[in-house]
Amino acid sequence: MSLFPLPALRPAFLAFACASGLHAFTTTTGSAVWPDGPIVMNLQLSPNAPLSDGQANWNAAAATQLAAWNQHLVRSTFLWVTDSTAPVGSGNLANNVLFAADNFGRAFGDSTLAVTTSFRIGTRIIEADVTFNTKYRWDSYRGPLRVAAGFNAEFSRVALHEFGHVLGLSHPDQAGQFVNAVMNSTAGDVDGLTDDDKAGAAFLYAANTGAVAPAILIPLVDQSPVRGDSVEFSVGVSGTAPFSYQWRRNNVVQGVSTASFVLSSITAASAGMWTVTATNSRGSASSSMLLTVTDGFVAPTITTQPAAATSLPGRNVVFSVAATGSTPRLYQWRKDGANYGNSSASDTLTIADVQASDAGRYSVVVSNNGGTATSAEAVLTVSASSVAPAFTSAPTSHTVSAGSTVVFSSLAAGTPTPTYQWRRNGTIISGATLPNLVLSRADLSAAGIYTCTATNSAGSATSNSATLSIAPAGTEPSRLDGLSVLTTLVTGEPFFTVATVIGGAGTVGLKPLLVRASGPTLGSPSFGIPGTLPDPRLELFSPPTSLATNDNWGTPAANVPGISAAIASRAIFPFFAANSRDAAVYNSGLPAGNYTVQVGDTGGGSGLVLAEIYDAGTGAFTATTPRLVSVAVLKAVPADGLVTLGFNIGGTTAKTVLIRALGPTLGALFNLPDAMPDPRVALFAAGATTPFAGNDNWGGDAQILAVNNLVTFPPASAASRDAIMVITLNPGGYTVEARPVVGSTGGSVLAEVYELP
Repeated sequence: MSLFPLPALRPAFLAFACASGLHAFTTTTGSAVWPDGPIVMNLQLSPNAPLSDGQANWNAAAATQLAAWNQHLVRSTFLWVTDSTAPVGSGNLANNVLFAADNFGRAFGDSTLAVTTSFRIGTRIIEADVTFNTKYRWDSYRGPLRVAAGFNAEFSRVALHEFGHVLGLSHPDQAGQFVNAVMNSTAGDVDGLTDDDKAGAAFLYAANTGAVAPAILIPLVDQSPVRGDSVEFSVGVSGTAPFSYQWRRNNVVQGVSTASFVLSSITAASAGMWTVTATNSRGSASSSMLLTVTDGFVAPTITTQPAAATSLPGRNVVFSVAATGSTPRLYQWRKDGANYGNSSASDTLTIADVQASDAGRYSVVVSNNGGTATSAEAVLTVSASSVAPAFTSAPTSHTVSAGSTVVFSSLAAGTPTPTYQWRRNGTIISGATLPNLVLSRADLSAAGIYTCTATNSAGSATSNSATLSIAPAGTEPSRLDGLSVLTTLVTGEPFFTVATVIGGAGTVGLKPLLVRASGPTLGSPSFGIPGTLPDPRLELFSPPTSLATNDNWGTPAANVPGISAAIASRAIFPFFAANSRDAAVYNSGLPAGNYTVQVGDTGGGSGLVLAEIYDAGTGAFTATTPRLVSVAVLKAVPADGLVTLGFNIGGTTAKTVLIRALGPTLGALFNLPDAMPDPRVALFAAGATTPFAGNDNWGGDAQILAVNNLVTFPPASAASRDAIMVITLNPGGYTVEARPVVGSTGGSVLAEVYELP
């Protein structure tokens, strides 16, 4: 199950009251809607005897009302899971439908029949929970409202109303519109969808046949003008018109609604991060640039040199350079010391249909009113022949529990690019023609010896073999038993939030948990890390309820024995002193659910801080023992920065994990304006300085998408520049670095690690 940190979620509460009244559709604030695709509702209403209208039970009655809305939806439709066992919680991205005495800890109003709690990021709804008030006796029937013996609330029309809120419809009667509608704020005799209700659903989710969402063709480019100059902002967009444009500076909306405009006589106040978002009926796309205003011309400085390239004849080759300095800047590319074409404002050089005569040394001279800078030379080699494949990464043997997801990975270099074919025990596996092989629910029939063969026109190569073994029943299962986030709290940032989930399918009972926020200990002589957070403070939530807070771990003294025992049981580094200003919380037993940890500094300081979450259980671990399921953090990261996730796999068998660094998806699906445009991830074994795996753009692998969708929402598209990888790892400690690709800009990134079933 996916979990965003709470600050990324915007909850809205819509209640249905018992009163009479008439009721034109209106939408919730910002016209938030669901992304295209299914809206999965978890029906978790208590079983009961048949209802007055013949419905078998509450879940069946709810399903009938979801189906009624589906008749008027196109881009998104309801799907439902009857008698769902999904964890119940607010802010966990699971859509729960249930009876309860309160709304996730909040009291119902005196006459409130039901409440829909919705969460959104930007203009995209990401969760909606419907809670029916157990204060009332319920039945289901048609026709005018009545108070039957022992009952005083009619379920079906209330459910129909609340599911309208799930879609994003509000109360028309509270917006000064008076029409007959089931979406009015008070329960009446309307027991089905009226024309107004249907029009509202069609308005939000009508078909856009043939329409294409926006994509950035010509992005914004960083500029460094001199004070008093004029600057042109311009973006090029593909997709289906019409488009609307919204410009922001440092996330503040500007009064511009066109694709381009000129800012005259700029001042220091014009500087900042500028972002434009183009939107049409199918979605949105954003581009950002940094505007730096100087008092005088600044000569160019090259920050990223052109890279050498090797190509076969007939291919296209692109050289690129990154430079700073006053704008406008001109780029004059050279080949073997002589000008190659004319100078232009483009920082890339594309050589189409490469031939042997194109081989040589390429460089570029960058010029502006402040001076010039010349890049290093990059050599273009044009190969006369193909190169046979050679494996640079080979699969690894694993032992897993029966029913586990398993991933074998390989990678081969060669010219032209090789194709792949996997085999088990020497027999071709049908359809297994990608570098990654993903096996779902592996059992004894999947055990065996796996190899991968890479082939191109120059030959073929076969990887070393990897053995898959299935552990005997009763073997201690693998699990995530330690999670961490290492990041920098910057000046003006009050806190960041780490999210996790306790539970797992088939688990029961409570989970002891140790949570820490280390700053001073990292800066102590034991580690000697400079610039650490001086006085961390943490707060543990079961959203939205605060469970515990701590500033200095030694206060109160009564908590110290439990914290110290948990630290010792996990054999992790202790705090350097009993009076250190590190923070810690120990809880001897938390139920399954969603939890968040907010980490800040008591004095408003800034610096490096390590947030940790540990399974502090000491007893035997079995398949029914609750476990840590995931860790996630949404964090703004500069172009030269990173956020680091840590996790430890306990047990004796391998565990498969999903690792993600989302940026473009946050912008495309949730309209997050400062989303990182191109994140990448690198995976390290504990203590290693060189990564052994990683990902830049996830590439649209259908296998990855399938297992991704088991635990969280999908990326925006197969072509998105999000970083996503699935990998099977043997027990031990690992770290994941999430950062922008070289030459890209920073922004907000959602870094996550999930266990896969």
